Amino acid sequence: MTFRKRFIAGGGHKLFVRNAIASIFTFLIDLALIWLLMRYTGMNRFIAVTIGFLFGNACHYALARLWVFRDSLRGLWSGYALFLGNALLGLVFILGAFALMTDWLGVPLIVARITASLIAGIGVFILNATVNFQKI
Repeated sequence: MTFRKRFIAGGGHKLFVRNAIASIFTFLIDLALIWLLMRYTGMNRFIAVTIGFLFGNACHYALARLWVFRDSLRGLWSGYALFLGNALLGLVFILGAFALMTDWLGVPLIVARITASLIAGIGVFILNATVNFQKI
């Protein structure tokens, strides 16, 4: 069965909406942490983005387990390991796109972070829905 058919049959649109809501909430936490770290500690922007991403991702996993992909048969720790692995792939993309947009294209930091996250987020959702939680 194709991904599209599995997406429709498995209620992928509902999962996608739930995941988007969870992503927006945890992304706001991520952005707030980045801002705090850079403003009040003078932390390097790439380190701040990495810390914000990892903290936000841990919050997102909790929401994914409890709400987005509830009733998954994936174990708690193996699920987190796969979730984190998928997130780290997303982080590599985010940091690369972030550097490209801010350093080479002059895009403002927040705009670059949001743009990179939107693209990476869709890819990570697909990996979690299909490989990790096996709901699509």
